[in-house]
Amino acid sequence: MRKILFLASWYPSRVDPFNGDFIERHANCISLSNQVYVIYVVKDPFLKNGKWEIDKKVAPNLITYTGYYSPHKSGYLEKFYSNLQYRKLHKKIFKLMRDEYGIPGVVHLNVMMKAGIFALWLKKKYKLPYLLTEHWTGFSTERKDNYEHKSFLYKYFSRRIFRQCDWLLPVTEDLAKKMTQLFGQKKFTAIPNVVDTELFYIDPNKNRGKFKFIHVSSLGYHKNIWGILHAIEKLSGQRNDFELHLIGPASKEIIDWATMRGLLNKCIFFTGMIPLEKVAENMRKSDSLLMFSRYENLPCVILEALCCGLPVISTNVGGITEVINDDNGILIPSENEDELLKAMEFMITNMHQFNPEKIALDAKNKYNYHKVGQQFNEIYSQVIAENKTKKNFV
Repeated sequence: MRKILFLASWYPSRVDPFNGDFIERHANCISLSNQVYVIYVVKDPFLKNGKWEIDKKVAPNLITYTGYYSPHKSGYLEKFYSNLQYRKLHKKIFKLMRDEYGIPGVVHLNVMMKAGIFALWLKKKYKLPYLLTEHWTGFSTERKDNYEHKSFLYKYFSRRIFRQCDWLLPVTEDLAKKMTQLFGQKKFTAIPNVVDTELFYIDPNKNRGKFKFIHVSSLGYHKNIWGILHAIEKLSGQRNDFELHLIGPASKEIIDWATMRGLLNKCIFFTGMIPLEKVAENMRKSDSLLMFSRYENLPCVILEALCCGLPVISTNVGGITEVINDDNGILIPSENEDELLKAMEFMITNMHQFNPEKIALDAKNKYNYHKVGQQFNEIYSQVIAENKTKKNFV
């Protein structure tokens, strides 16, 4: 069984249980046929006096090390101290892992900055090849804090990490194009996010009442939640046979807005943050996923909705156009609320033109754990074999 070291710049932890949960799902699917070791290091604001803590969790074929370090008591030195602690804790955890389980065959880096700096060190010291799966939306110029606004050091290490990686594994071809335009050509294979199809599946017996749109996100600027709300307000003035269910951390401003317009719990419903199992349950009861993002790579929620047989309304940004077509949804321009309104009207009236069973089956065949894991396994085998050949010639 291959030993895979999973280095993660984002990962669920006690600091943020939802951060990088899609990376955790990749780790889970890869562990079906590999021994996976996850290392994730994060600053914990509740730790004091320079303390470290290492939390080790053991599951079948998946061992997760989460390292926590404290902030520096002097804000002036915080950035320097944080980077130093981040590096030291990575090394300490790797030594613990190495001494107990041996050296892995390949490193799988998830999001280049800043765990990629440790991947560079491992490649130099142990000659370990590393693959790079990227999820960051910061290569989109539409994002305010995009790559071009980063510091010189951030850009320097990003270039090094990219150029030293043995294989680029972006979640979309669109992301690969953006990265190679910035950093130069690189061998790449687009491997999508993965869906737990034991949770996300079609419910052929769901109750038929009002048409239910569902939206799942952080409900912030990135997802253009206000654009959705404005379009919903206009639609509610034309018809009353639909509902919008919003899953995510709704701000007081958003809830007050819906209340003042008489839309709250009439056609707009907020669930707040709920576990993934509840997200899946809500999705199975819905009719269509509604997205209006300003920029994206490949949101897991779109793939999950497809696995539930839901046609998707989405902006044609990032890699979404690689997934959504006339058979499973409607693509509209970003920021165009009039087109969003038209798409919602069309979806309610013409839902019969979509085949939920076919949508669900096609998505399940593409995004299930075994299928996506197999794609990673093929790349692992090639990289490990190539690395052995290189060592034989040294």
